[in-house]
Amino acid sequence: MSPVIRRCGPADVEALRDLLVRTWHATFDESYGKAKVNAITSVWHTRERLIAGLGQAGSVHLVAERAGRIVGTVSGSALADGGLKLERLYVAPEQQGIGVGWTLMQAFADSFLDHGFIALDVAAANERAQLFYRRQGFEIVGESVNSGTGEAMRTMRKVLDDRTPRGAPVVLRPVRDSDAQDLIGLITLCFAEHPGCYFDPHGDMPDIVRPAQSRLATEGRFLAVEDPTGRVCACIGVDLPEQATAELHRLYVRADMRGRGLGSQLTGRMETLARERGAARMILWSDTRFTTAHALYEKLGYARGPSRSLGDISQSREFFFEKALAAAESAA
Repeated sequence: MSPVIRRCGPADVEALRDLLVRTWHATFDESYGKAKVNAITSVWHTRERLIAGLGQAGSVHLVAERAGRIVGTVSGSALADGGLKLERLYVAPEQQGIGVGWTLMQAFADSFLDHGFIALDVAAANERAQLFYRRQGFEIVGESVNSGTGEAMRTMRKVLDDRTPRGAPVVLRPVRDSDAQDLIGLITLCFAEHPGCYFDPHGDMPDIVRPAQSRLATEGRFLAVEDPTGRVCACIGVDLPEQATAELHRLYVRADMRGRGLGSQLTGRMETLARERGAARMILWSDTRFTTAHALYEKLGYARGPSRSLGDISQSREFFFEKALAAAESAA
């Protein structure tokens, strides 16, 4: 049974620290000595340091969980040159060799958009880890010395041929209530591009005020995209209002982040999620003034239907769009 992969939060820190310490001893006691491993983990894996890492902008921290127990973790961040830095990947000793590490690696890569490679540093003494990474397609591209431990390190890198980097990568994650101001600013800017289009978050989109508590987030999926500075630069949501039907919501991309495929990639992610939940079609409504968005939807295979009037402060009319979704591969 595959583990559950989810975001790591402050409540996980004690279990995370236990996992890291146990895995370090199992991996390095023979080569470094138990005393040295104790010294390293007492500095690197303190509760304070782990919690501080969770709040780092542009980073992703995931855990693998089985039967309510954390059995693996992966974390890393976006690089300015269009790649990702894998900073930590550990699997509990008793869970190694059964695919947990591979699953975590895939989940880490899928948390970002627009990246062309993954880089990492691994201890030269950790031959088992190097073998694992080579099997994942990584190659050794350099050597260095860890300034904290004095140990020899090897830099490994994997080029992702199917992902074209078009700028610094961005982080894709569930919305947080703390995103409210960024989301309000994002949508306000997008509306301001169209004369007569006004944004009233409390009246028109109350889900933006407390996004993580909204029905869209709790019953569907509501995602935010972080730019390299940690600001929300795009968002998207999906829910299933009726059986076999998914509805796309809140697709907004900041002007300076357009032209790099974010809208298409985000829509594709939501279509995949909808198929996995049994949806046979995706629908959406879009303001008649959002002609650039309409061009995107039609390019992605959505057919335009009738319009409706909302009677809001912007006197909006919306076009209906619909697309049939192919059955999920797992259902074939």
